[in-house]
Amino acid sequence: MPDPTAQASYAVALVSSLADAGIDVAFVSPGSRNTPLTLALSGEPRIRDLSIRDERSAGFAALGYAKASGMPAIVACTSGSAPAHYLPSIVEADQSTTPMIVLTADRPVRLRGTGAPQTTDQTDLYGTHVKGFLEVDTSDPRQGVVDGASMAATAMDLPQGPVHANLPFDEPLVPDELVPPAAPGDPPAVTGGGQRPNPTQDVGSFLNGRNVLIVVGGRGGFALSRAVNDLASRLGAPVIADPQSNVTGPNVLAYGDLVVTARHGANMASALDLHAPDVILRLGPIPTSKSLWTWMESSDVPQVLVESSRLGDPLMSADITINDDPVRVLADVTVQGARNNAFLERWLALDNAAAAAVAASLSGLPFPNEPSIAATIAAHVPDHSMLFVGSSRPIRDIDSYGTSRPTVTVLANRGVNGIDGAISTALGVAVTGTPTTLYLGDVSALHDIAAITEVQRLGVPLRIVVVNNDGGGIFSFLPQARSSAVPVGVFERHWGTPHGLSVAPIAAAMGLDATTVATSGELIEAVHADIAAPGLIEIATDRDMNRSYHQIIVKAVAAALAGSEHIE
Repeated sequence: MPDPTAQASYAVALVSSLADAGIDVAFVSPGSRNTPLTLALSGEPRIRDLSIRDERSAGFAALGYAKASGMPAIVACTSGSAPAHYLPSIVEADQSTTPMIVLTADRPVRLRGTGAPQTTDQTDLYGTHVKGFLEVDTSDPRQGVVDGASMAATAMDLPQGPVHANLPFDEPLVPDELVPPAAPGDPPAVTGGGQRPNPTQDVGSFLNGRNVLIVVGGRGGFALSRAVNDLASRLGAPVIADPQSNVTGPNVLAYGDLVVTARHGANMASALDLHAPDVILRLGPIPTSKSLWTWMESSDVPQVLVESSRLGDPLMSADITINDDPVRVLADVTVQGARNNAFLERWLALDNAAAAAVAASLSGLPFPNEPSIAATIAAHVPDHSMLFVGSSRPIRDIDSYGTSRPTVTVLANRGVNGIDGAISTALGVAVTGTPTTLYLGDVSALHDIAAITEVQRLGVPLRIVVVNNDGGGIFSFLPQARSSAVPVGVFERHWGTPHGLSVAPIAAAMGLDATTVATSGELIEAVHADIAAPGLIEIATDRDMNRSYHQIIVKAVAAALAGSEHIE
């Protein structure tokens, strides 16, 4: 007969070793087969165990916690279909190099392939989307320490990512008495640094004496911002930074997306055509701005890509690729010669012209409109808070119209750009204790609407702002909306997807404080207020008019850029 004390002791040793590595939060979904894990997690004083009923929400909550804190969280569930619900969050964690510890309880190996209830083959369930997979022997308590240290090191070592351990537990699942938590051990050597996959090349010799444009993709933080600003200052290089990079500074263009999107002049050229750099230094993944990355994809301008990821260059346009931490690489760059001020000043002048055009355009548009909403949220969320931005239109609008602030950290799920799990991910961000604003669309909110119950129950400092244009507003910008091959009725049914619902009453029915706003002043007041408790704000917009509002702004920016080209 299996020894319930042995497998309970294994779970305690595993959890204790993860706590030794600094992991302090676990999102646990209810189930029977994961009882040894649940008892171990609830009994470990260094780990905060949170119950999340929906495994899909739990996975995204762990993802959000790691994005905000830099440390992986644990997700733990029962056997059967439960682990399958983790897959969307694991795919995002993999693509966005976010660490995660996935613990799936399983039936005994002898029951696989027998039709036993709640049993499926969970071996290597997530395939290539995890950095490592362990099928553990839960009968050996000593192995738990080794497995925990291995999982933590693998998740944190560059490039970071999710790891999966499958834990077969046999009945009886509950020992005769609780196994006490293990005494804290020596922390394992988990540095997050790892070995450099290839030596850092002399980037400086490639940049010196040239007009350099620095492009920062959607991953970063204070250390990267400081490193980019230092190098940009020494080079005299303009910087176009994705909002998720959180890179701000005097050389960073506030409206980089609009500057490279708007076409002007006799040839209707972009700023990248008229003021092309001699070389582009790319840091991190590709940016949100499609105009920018499609230009780089087809450009003959030499490019250096520095990215700590096990993925390749999706643009296939980099002449030099360095698979390493951009902060570490930039620290080694030696700059010689004078700053290239003329090139920098030209780009900053274009940015200033775009800023004036955006301000004038927004003041003339009827409110509510989605560009103004994005600008308002970016400008008025509280200082020292997190802004989590949903995929589809919201992140694009923040990129185009929202100016970055050094006191606000912007996060998003842009590894695979999915709209799923947005509320759950923001929940995980807010579990860190940092006041958080979630800005998302109505379809994304409805996709994860059940997570509102967890937000309300846990009482995290999360404010949800839903822009409701009654459907998939992003598709109005795509060819499907303008193609004669797509009848209007078919477009509305399969892309527009109107639903006729208001999210605020649904949230209120789930116990969340929810309200609607209709004016600019109401929105500013609502998003600027301190976030002491969870709540939801809904604002309705016109999906049919939204695309025309964007076009008005882009045309105004193009005219402003054309005018600035003639200023001596």
